[in-house]
Amino acid sequence: MASAADEFLKTVLRSGLLTKADLQTALANVPVAGLQDAQAIADQLVHLGLLTQFQVGKLLQGASFGLQLGPYRILTPIGKGGMGMVYLGLDMRSKQHVAVKVLSPIKKREGDRHVQRFRRELEIAKDLLHPHLVIAHDTGEEKDRDLHYLVMEYVPGQTLYRLVTTQGVLPVARTAHLFAEVASALEYAHSQGLIHRDLKPANVMVTPNDHAKVLDLGLAIVEGEAVESAEVIGGKGHVVGTFDYIAPEQTRDAAKVDARADIYSLGCTLYFALTGRPPFPAGTPLEKIQAHRRLEPEPIQKLNPTVPEGFAFLVRQFMAKQPEQRPPSMASVRALLLPWAASEADKPLDQAGDTAFQAAVAALETAPLPAGPVAESLDFGREFTLERDTRFAGDARYRLLLAGVAGIWLLVALLVILIFVLR
Repeated sequence: MASAADEFLKTVLRSGLLTKADLQTALANVPVAGLQDAQAIADQLVHLGLLTQFQVGKLLQGASFGLQLGPYRILTPIGKGGMGMVYLGLDMRSKQHVAVKVLSPIKKREGDRHVQRFRRELEIAKDLLHPHLVIAHDTGEEKDRDLHYLVMEYVPGQTLYRLVTTQGVLPVARTAHLFAEVASALEYAHSQGLIHRDLKPANVMVTPNDHAKVLDLGLAIVEGEAVESAEVIGGKGHVVGTFDYIAPEQTRDAAKVDARADIYSLGCTLYFALTGRPPFPAGTPLEKIQAHRRLEPEPIQKLNPTVPEGFAFLVRQFMAKQPEQRPPSMASVRALLLPWAASEADKPLDQAGDTAFQAAVAALETAPLPAGPVAESLDFGREFTLERDTRFAGDARYRLLLAGVAGIWLLVALLVILIFVLR
């Protein structure tokens, strides 16, 4: 029987992450006793920078698939979104780091609309180029595992949602600076005929140099686009968006909104940045829809007295119930925000070669993974195993059932023969 160390090395080779020559070189100076310990071997490969903590965790569990998707090597989880997990990846052709969004198998089973949204996101985003928009590069499919993925620009930092929930509400000047950049990105998108329709704290990245990047065009629509599938892009009876940040008119007919729906969502996201909660935090989705249509949120200054009345007024203006009562464009929104951001130092845009960028990648690759994200990622890996094992188990049950039925018929035949003989 092969030892755990032997099984681990075989799994590494099956994964394609390292070759036999790579392993021989890496383990040349490891004592013989260490070569009998799978965990010691894994630690050595991480120490040498050949594998990440996440990769060895998967490999130690015997999972060799899913760590290479087409030309993209999966390094470690970044986070989880509504459609599935997002991983830090490495494009083996260009050696550039990318973000790889993998469609959850659960979402895939819910219907083809999620796959269509994946493909739409690339189609919509492929020609966009703006410093404050995250760019989509590629999509791919692993047909033998029915797995779909989307490849995007990797942006170091954290989402606005995480920033606020871990560090607290933002000062007004910093908020105005970040949201002026969000408005700039959406102004550009609107000039290309695109409406985002899902702006929220989780879809705004804040980089190490304190710049904003707008994520996720999966629910974007081309203004005036014909609705071929309401399940994919929304329409009457098919609400798309996030209920905490959705514009009133988008809840009525998501296919007939214009740029002012994004202004409302920007106002709701601003509200979150200043108060630490969405405008209408309680209730069912239907109750939240009704609140966006009819109610006013708790005054910002009641929740955060440091916000000046003039800035709170801007947020209320962005969140006006009627589109015509909001600013007419994102250019107007940006112009209203910039005076409040005057005290913020404007740092250079983050670049792939920056020290902060490289430090963010290294921290992701080497840090011990917290229990939550690891469990979510490994569930993803195990899900295919479970499906495969369940299929085999189903085959075994089917064979047992056939054997049982055949046995019953054989017993009946024997009884008939016995009766015939006794007569």
